[in-house]
Amino acid sequence: MENQQVEKLSVKQLLLSIIQGALIGAGAVLPGVSGGVLAVLFGIYKPIMRLLAHPFKELKNSIRLLWPILLGFVIGYIGIAKVLSEVLTRYETQALALFVGMTIGIMPSLFREAGEKGRNAKSWISLCVVFLCALTLLTLARILKVTIMPNFLWNMFGGFCLVLSVIVPGMSSSVLMLPLTATNAAGETFTFYEHITGAIGNLDFAVLLPVGVGAVLTLVLLTKAVDWLLNNHYSVTFHGIIGVVIAATIFTIPVAAFTASVSSCLIHLLFVVLGCIATLLLDKMNQSVEKPPVE
Repeated sequence: MENQQVEKLSVKQLLLSIIQGALIGAGAVLPGVSGGVLAVLFGIYKPIMRLLAHPFKELKNSIRLLWPILLGFVIGYIGIAKVLSEVLTRYETQALALFVGMTIGIMPSLFREAGEKGRNAKSWISLCVVFLCALTLLTLARILKVTIMPNFLWNMFGGFCLVLSVIVPGMSSSVLMLPLTATNAAGETFTFYEHITGAIGNLDFAVLLPVGVGAVLTLVLLTKAVDWLLNNHYSVTFHGIIGVVIAATIFTIPVAAFTASVSSCLIHLLFVVLGCIATLLLDKMNQSVEKPPVE
């Protein structure tokens, strides 16, 4: 029986799963992008959460579906961190406009997933309340510029942010790290986000060790809570997630680039459209590939 289930993972499914994992890994570190949202888009968020919440119980059943996704995740996670600094330096606003378009393209899939078990008034109330709370927190994070000296505990916080981007759809790691200004012994300043992504790209284990500790603690403490919410309050939880996505997307929009000039506005609108088309095509491709069941 197991051999038959392994055979169901065709070459097309295998390649698509690796690509999906790479995109989720990239989404965990890219500013304005949530790896969790991409996991939802690809229809693999729930099996990932089941595996993380109950690793010993679900490992045997889930590993056949998830191993190529995990392989792709590592490739995307490390690979994108390596080139991210240069890309953001040269094309920051264009990249953010692309990410906004990707999130807009994800919305139909998110609402389809959120309504899988029906909707009611509580669902819409959850969306509105969570949206307003997230908008308030993001506004405060934008206003309050905090300067820190990265140490073991702060690096653990970086691990918390990175994992949060995967297990909470809509929450981008950059949302919590970009507002923090970091400084080193030489007096140089940089964002805490640049500090963490630079350590990942350069495999700086002095930083990655505490990042890993923070990531593991976050997985242990939060995955069971998120899994419980999805199992017991699915519609309310997922509509709340959509509220976070909408609020985070608003803060991702590079407003200055859109208002700089007519040509700049048109160029960035083009990137929004391209991002939207890209995720709509990914959603269509994902629906066209039959997924092996995970019992």
